[in-house]
Amino acid sequence: MLEILINDWKRLLEEKQYLFVSMILTICSIVSAIALTNMTETKGNLALVTYGDVNVTKSAKQLEKNPYFNISILVSPPLKSDLVQNRYDAIVTMTEEGTYKIESIKSDELTSVIKEFLENPLSFVPNSDNERKIGTNIIGYMMMFLLLQGVLYARLFADDKEKHMIERVFMSPIAFRGYLLGHALFICLLIFIPSISVIIVAKLLGIKIGLSLVAYVGLIATLSILGTAFSLMLNSFFCIADTANMLGTSIILLSSILAGSFYSFSKDKTVFDKLLHILPQKDFMDFVNALEKGTLTSGLIWHFIYIVILSITFFVVAMFKTRKDYVYHK
Repeated sequence: MLEILINDWKRLLEEKQYLFVSMILTICSIVSAIALTNMTETKGNLALVTYGDVNVTKSAKQLEKNPYFNISILVSPPLKSDLVQNRYDAIVTMTEEGTYKIESIKSDELTSVIKEFLENPLSFVPNSDNERKIGTNIIGYMMMFLLLQGVLYARLFADDKEKHMIERVFMSPIAFRGYLLGHALFICLLIFIPSISVIIVAKLLGIKIGLSLVAYVGLIATLSILGTAFSLMLNSFFCIADTANMLGTSIILLSSILAGSFYSFSKDKTVFDKLLHILPQKDFMDFVNALEKGTLTSGLIWHFIYIVILSITFFVVAMFKTRKDYVYHK
Protein backbone atom coordinates (compact mmCIF):
# COMPACT_ATOMS: atom_id res chain seq x y z
CA MET A 1 0.00 0.00 0.00
CA LEU A 2 2.89 2.36 0.77
CA GLU A 3 4.26 1.79 -2.73
CA ILE A 4 0.93 2.89 -4.21
CA LEU A 5 0.88 6.05 -2.06
CA ILE A 6 4.41 7.02 -3.11
CA ASN A 7 3.75 6.25 -6.77
CA ASP A 8 0.47 8.23 -6.82
CA TRP A 9 2.21 11.21 -5.22
CA LYS A 10 4.99 11.18 -7.83
CA ARG A 11 2.43 10.98 -10.62
CA LEU A 12 0.42 13.86 -9.17
CA LEU A 13 3.49 16.06 -8.88
CA GLU A 14 3.76 15.87 -12.66
CA GLU A 15 0.34 17.55 -12.83
CA LYS A 16 0.62 20.17 -10.08
CA GLN A 17 -2.21 22.23 -11.55
CA TYR A 18 -4.73 19.83 -10.01
CA LEU A 19 -3.46 20.64 -6.53
CA PHE A 20 -3.53 24.39 -7.12
CA VAL A 21 -7.02 24.35 -8.61
CA SER A 22 -8.36 22.26 -5.72
CA MET A 23 -6.82 24.56 -3.12
CA ILE A 24 -8.13 27.70 -4.85
CA LEU A 25 -11.65 26.26 -5.12
CA THR A 26 -11.62 25.29 -1.44
CA ILE A 27 -10.48 28.76 -0.37
CA CYS A 28 -13.05 30.46 -2.62
CA SER A 29 -15.88 28.29 -1.26
CA ILE A 30 -15.02 29.19 2.35
CA VAL A 31 -14.62 32.91 1.59
CA SER A 32 -17.94 32.93 -0.31
CA ALA A 33 -19.75 31.17 2.53
CA ILE A 34 -18.41 33.58 5.16
CA ALA A 35 -19.15 36.66 3.04
CA LEU A 36 -22.68 35.61 2.10
CA THR A 37 -23.57 34.51 5.64
CA ASN A 38 -22.55 37.88 7.06
CA MET A 39 -24.68 39.74 4.52
CA THR A 40 -28.12 40.84 5.68
CA GLU A 41 -30.73 38.74 3.91
CA THR A 42 -33.45 40.76 2.17
CA LYS A 43 -36.88 39.45 3.03
CA GLY A 44 -38.69 40.99 0.09
CA ASN A 45 -39.54 43.96 -2.12
CA LEU A 46 -42.42 46.14 -0.96
CA ALA A 47 -44.39 48.79 -2.82
CA LEU A 48 -45.66 51.41 -0.33
CA VAL A 49 -48.58 53.38 -1.77
CA THR A 50 -49.06 56.84 -0.16
CA TYR A 51 -51.30 58.60 -2.74
CA GLY A 52 -49.05 61.63 -2.35
CA ASP A 53 -50.08 62.37 1.24
CA VAL A 54 -47.23 64.30 2.90
CA ASN A 55 -47.52 62.73 6.36
CA VAL A 56 -47.89 59.22 5.00
CA THR A 57 -44.92 59.73 2.69
CA LYS A 58 -42.84 60.96 5.63
CA SER A 59 -43.71 57.81 7.60
CA ALA A 60 -42.93 55.66 4.58
CA LYS A 61 -39.48 57.22 4.24
CA GLN A 62 -38.69 56.12 7.80
CA LEU A 63 -39.42 52.55 6.76
CA GLU A 64 -36.90 52.82 3.91
CA LYS A 65 -34.04 52.83 6.41
CA ASN A 66 -34.61 49.20 7.44
CA PRO A 67 -32.07 46.63 6.14
CA TYR A 68 -34.55 43.78 5.64
CA PHE A 69 -36.90 45.06 2.93
CA ASN A 70 -36.34 46.89 -0.34
CA ILE A 71 -39.05 49.58 -0.30
CA SER A 72 -40.38 51.60 -3.21
CA ILE A 73 -42.60 54.59 -2.30
CA LEU A 74 -45.32 55.11 -4.93
CA VAL A 75 -47.99 57.78 -5.36
CA SER A 76 -50.40 55.36 -7.01
CA PRO A 77 -50.82 51.57 -6.79
CA PRO A 78 -48.75 49.50 -9.22
CA LEU A 79 -50.31 46.99 -11.58
CA LYS A 80 -51.34 43.66 -10.11
CA SER A 81 -49.19 42.06 -12.80
CA ASP A 82 -46.13 43.41 -10.95
CA LEU A 83 -46.89 40.89 -8.21
CA VAL A 84 -47.15 38.08 -10.74
CA GLN A 85 -43.89 39.13 -12.40
CA ASN A 86 -42.23 39.13 -8.97
CA ARG A 87 -41.29 42.81 -9.20
CA TYR A 88 -42.89 43.28 -5.79
CA ASP A 89 -43.58 40.70 -3.11
CA ALA A 90 -46.40 42.80 -1.67
CA ILE A 91 -48.27 46.06 -2.21
CA VAL A 92 -48.87 47.98 1.03
CA THR A 93 -51.39 50.79 1.00
CA MET A 94 -50.89 53.19 3.95
CA THR A 95 -53.23 55.79 5.41
CA GLU A 96 -52.65 58.88 7.57
CA GLU A 97 -54.33 57.10 10.50
CA GLY A 98 -51.57 54.52 10.51
CA THR A 99 -53.61 51.66 9.08
CA TYR A 100 -52.45 49.64 6.13
CA LYS A 101 -53.66 47.06 3.64
CA ILE A 102 -51.37 44.28 2.38
CA GLU A 103 -51.87 42.66 -1.02
CA SER A 104 -49.65 39.71 -1.90
CA ILE A 105 -49.76 36.47 -3.83
CA LYS A 106 -46.89 35.00 -1.80
CA SER A 107 -47.18 32.76 1.23
CA ASP A 108 -49.09 33.63 4.40
CA GLU A 109 -45.76 33.33 6.21
CA LEU A 110 -44.32 36.27 4.25
CA THR A 111 -47.48 38.31 4.85
CA SER A 112 -47.13 37.72 8.59
CA VAL A 113 -43.49 38.86 8.47
CA ILE A 114 -44.49 42.04 6.60
CA LYS A 115 -47.27 42.72 9.10
CA GLU A 116 -44.83 42.26 11.98
CA PHE A 117 -42.41 44.67 10.31
CA LEU A 118 -45.06 47.37 9.75
CA GLU A 119 -46.28 47.15 13.35
CA ASN A 120 -42.78 47.39 14.86
CA PRO A 121 -40.45 48.83 12.21
CA LEU A 122 -37.76 50.04 14.64
CA SER A 123 -37.40 46.84 16.66
CA PHE A 124 -38.12 44.39 13.84
CA VAL A 125 -35.65 41.52 13.53
CA PRO A 126 -36.68 38.52 11.39
CA ASN A 127 -36.75 35.06 12.92
CA SER A 128 -33.55 33.26 11.94
CA ASP A 129 -34.39 29.83 13.38
CA ASN A 130 -34.93 28.37 9.90
CA GLU A 131 -31.83 29.98 8.40
CA ARG A 132 -28.52 28.21 8.03
CA LYS A 133 -25.64 29.42 10.18
CA ILE A 134 -22.10 30.12 9.09
CA GLY A 135 -20.69 26.65 9.84
CA THR A 136 -23.43 24.95 7.83
CA ASN A 137 -22.88 27.37 4.96
CA ILE A 138 -19.13 26.73 4.93
CA ILE A 139 -19.64 22.97 4.83
CA GLY A 140 -22.38 23.36 2.22
CA TYR A 141 -20.22 25.47 -0.07
CA MET A 142 -17.24 23.12 0.40
CA MET A 143 -19.22 19.90 -0.04
CA MET A 144 -19.60 19.92 -3.81
CA PHE A 145 -15.95 20.88 -4.38
CA LEU A 146 -14.68 18.19 -1.99
CA LEU A 147 -16.73 15.51 -3.74
CA LEU A 148 -15.53 16.75 -7.13
CA GLN A 149 -11.94 16.42 -5.94
CA GLY A 150 -12.61 12.73 -5.38
CA VAL A 151 -13.51 12.37 -9.06
CA LEU A 152 -10.45 14.40 -10.03
CA TYR A 153 -7.90 12.39 -8.03
CA ALA A 154 -9.49 9.03 -8.88
CA ARG A 155 -8.18 9.66 -12.37
CA LEU A 156 -4.93 7.99 -11.28
CA PHE A 157 -6.83 4.74 -10.69
CA ALA A 158 -8.70 5.21 -13.97
CA ASP A 159 -5.43 5.76 -15.86
CA ASP A 160 -4.14 2.42 -14.55
CA LYS A 161 -7.17 0.72 -16.10
CA GLU A 162 -7.16 2.71 -19.33
CA LYS A 163 -3.45 2.08 -19.98
CA HIS A 164 -3.70 -1.57 -18.83
CA MET A 165 -1.23 -0.94 -16.03
CA ILE A 166 -3.56 -2.60 -13.56
CA GLU A 167 -2.88 -6.07 -15.03
CA ARG A 168 0.85 -5.57 -14.44
CA VAL A 169 0.21 -4.37 -10.91
CA PHE A 170 -1.77 -7.48 -10.03
CA MET A 171 1.01 -9.67 -11.39
CA SER A 172 3.47 -7.97 -9.02
CA PRO A 173 3.85 -8.80 -5.29
CA ILE A 174 1.45 -5.97 -4.40
CA ALA A 175 -1.75 -7.43 -2.92
CA PHE A 176 -5.09 -6.52 -4.51
CA ARG A 177 -6.53 -5.01 -1.32
CA GLY A 178 -3.33 -3.05 -0.71
CA TYR A 179 -3.53 -1.63 -4.21
CA LEU A 180 -7.12 -0.42 -3.91
CA LEU A 181 -6.72 0.75 -0.31
CA GLY A 182 -3.60 2.66 -1.34
CA HIS A 183 -5.52 4.58 -3.99
CA ALA A 184 -8.39 5.19 -1.56
CA LEU A 185 -6.11 6.47 1.20
CA PHE A 186 -4.22 8.72 -1.22
CA ILE A 187 -7.41 10.30 -2.58
CA CYS A 188 -8.84 10.69 0.92
CA LEU A 189 -5.75 12.44 2.27
CA LEU A 190 -5.52 14.76 -0.73
CA ILE A 191 -9.10 15.89 -0.17
CA PHE A 192 -8.87 16.11 3.62
CA ILE A 193 -5.48 17.72 4.35
CA PRO A 194 -5.73 20.88 2.17
CA SER A 195 -9.37 21.45 3.19
CA ILE A 196 -8.85 21.17 6.94
CA SER A 197 -5.67 23.27 6.61
CA VAL A 198 -7.69 26.14 5.12
CA ILE A 199 -10.20 25.87 7.98
CA ILE A 200 -7.40 25.91 10.58
CA VAL A 201 -5.82 29.00 8.98
CA ALA A 202 -9.22 30.74 8.99
CA LYS A 203 -9.59 29.90 12.68
CA LEU A 204 -6.09 31.21 13.51
CA LEU A 205 -6.87 34.45 11.67
CA GLY A 206 -9.83 34.98 13.99
CA ILE A 207 -12.46 34.38 11.32
CA LYS A 208 -15.77 33.10 12.68
CA ILE A 209 -16.26 29.57 11.32
CA GLY A 210 -19.24 28.47 13.42
CA LEU A 211 -18.39 24.87 14.23
CA SER A 212 -15.45 23.62 16.29
CA LEU A 213 -12.29 22.33 14.64
CA VAL A 214 -13.06 18.83 15.94
CA ALA A 215 -16.46 18.95 14.20
CA TYR A 216 -14.83 20.14 10.97
CA VAL A 217 -12.32 17.29 11.14
CA GLY A 218 -15.13 14.72 11.42
CA LEU A 219 -17.35 16.32 8.77
CA ILE A 220 -14.60 16.88 6.19
CA ALA A 221 -13.28 13.35 6.81
CA THR A 222 -16.77 11.99 6.13
CA LEU A 223 -17.05 13.91 2.86
CA SER A 224 -13.55 12.79 1.89
CA ILE A 225 -14.45 9.14 2.44
CA LEU A 226 -17.78 9.51 0.59
CA GLY A 227 -16.15 11.25 -2.38
CA THR A 228 -13.34 8.68 -2.52
CA ALA A 229 -15.62 5.64 -2.34
CA PHE A 230 -18.06 7.03 -4.92
CA SER A 231 -15.27 7.92 -7.36
CA LEU A 232 -13.56 4.54 -7.08
CA MET A 233 -16.88 2.74 -7.56
CA LEU A 234 -17.70 4.83 -10.62
CA ASN A 235 -14.28 4.28 -12.17
CA SER A 236 -14.50 0.54 -11.55
CA PHE A 237 -17.30 0.37 -14.14
CA PHE A 238 -15.44 2.25 -16.88
CA CYS A 239 -12.14 1.63 -18.62
CA ILE A 240 -11.94 5.17 -20.01
CA ALA A 241 -11.01 7.90 -17.51
CA ASP A 242 -12.85 10.73 -19.26
CA THR A 243 -16.15 8.83 -19.28
CA ALA A 244 -16.11 8.26 -15.52
CA ASN A 245 -14.88 11.82 -14.94
CA MET A 246 -17.69 13.45 -16.92
CA LEU A 247 -20.40 11.21 -15.48
CA GLY A 248 -19.16 11.62 -11.91
CA THR A 249 -18.90 15.40 -12.25
CA SER A 250 -22.45 15.63 -13.63
CA ILE A 251 -23.91 13.44 -10.87
CA ILE A 252 -22.14 15.37 -8.10
CA LEU A 253 -23.08 18.80 -9.50
CA LEU A 254 -26.76 17.96 -9.92
CA SER A 255 -27.21 16.01 -6.68
CA SER A 256 -25.31 18.57 -4.56
CA ILE A 257 -27.36 21.48 -5.89
CA LEU A 258 -30.65 19.62 -5.37
CA ALA A 259 -29.55 18.56 -1.88
CA GLY A 260 -29.09 22.19 -0.83
CA SER A 261 -25.33 22.60 -0.98
CA PHE A 262 -25.75 26.32 -1.66
CA TYR A 263 -29.45 26.90 -1.04
CA SER A 264 -32.29 24.67 0.14
CA PHE A 265 -34.89 24.19 -2.60
CA SER A 266 -37.19 21.92 -0.63
CA LYS A 267 -39.67 22.47 2.15
CA ASP A 268 -40.34 20.15 5.06
CA LYS A 269 -43.08 17.53 4.82
CA THR A 270 -43.28 17.58 1.02
CA VAL A 271 -42.92 14.61 -1.32
CA PHE A 272 -40.00 16.35 -3.06
CA ASP A 273 -38.17 16.77 0.24
CA LYS A 274 -38.62 13.09 1.10
CA LEU A 275 -37.31 12.05 -2.30
CA LEU A 276 -34.24 14.25 -1.82
CA HIS A 277 -33.30 12.25 1.27
CA ILE A 278 -32.16 9.49 -1.08
CA LEU A 279 -29.19 11.77 -1.78
CA PRO A 280 -26.49 11.44 0.90
CA GLN A 281 -25.69 15.15 0.56
CA LYS A 282 -29.20 16.07 1.72
CA ASP A 283 -28.93 13.95 4.86
CA PHE A 284 -25.44 15.31 5.45
CA MET A 285 -26.59 18.96 5.26
CA ASP A 286 -29.52 18.28 7.61
CA PHE A 287 -27.12 16.64 10.07
CA VAL A 288 -24.63 19.55 9.94
CA ASN A 289 -27.42 22.12 10.34
CA ALA A 290 -28.79 20.34 13.43
CA LEU A 291 -25.29 19.82 14.83
CA GLU A 292 -24.51 23.54 14.66
CA LYS A 293 -27.86 24.54 16.16
CA GLY A 294 -27.67 21.89 18.88
CA THR A 295 -30.88 20.17 17.77
CA LEU A 296 -29.56 16.72 16.86
CA THR A 297 -32.12 13.93 17.03
CA SER A 298 -31.77 10.15 16.78
CA GLY A 299 -33.28 10.34 13.30
CA LEU A 300 -30.58 12.72 12.09
CA ILE A 301 -27.88 10.54 13.63
CA TRP A 302 -29.25 7.64 11.59
CA HIS A 303 -29.02 9.87 8.52
CA PHE A 304 -25.32 10.25 9.25
CA ILE A 305 -24.95 6.50 9.74
CA TYR A 306 -26.67 6.03 6.35
CA ILE A 307 -23.92 8.14 4.74
CA VAL A 308 -21.21 6.01 6.37
CA ILE A 309 -22.90 2.76 5.29
CA LEU A 310 -23.34 4.11 1.76
CA SER A 311 -19.63 5.00 1.60
CA ILE A 312 -18.67 1.49 2.71
CA THR A 313 -21.07 0.04 0.12
CA PHE A 314 -19.51 2.14 -2.65
CA PHE A 315 -16.03 0.92 -1.73
CA VAL A 316 -17.11 -2.73 -1.47
CA VAL A 317 -18.74 -2.52 -4.91
CA ALA A 318 -15.56 -0.96 -6.33
CA MET A 319 -13.46 -3.72 -4.77
CA PHE A 320 -15.57 -6.62 -6.05
CA LYS A 321 -16.06 -5.09 -9.52
CA THR A 322 -12.32 -4.51 -9.91
CA ARG A 323 -11.52 -7.99 -8.64
CA LYS A 324 -14.06 -9.51 -11.04
CA ASP A 325 -12.60 -7.62 -14.00
CA TYR A 326 -9.08 -8.62 -12.99
CA VAL A 327 -9.97 -12.30 -12.73
CA TYR A 328 -11.72 -12.08 -16.10
CA HIS A 329 -8.71 -10.47 -17.83
CA LYS A 330 -6.33 -12.87 -16.19
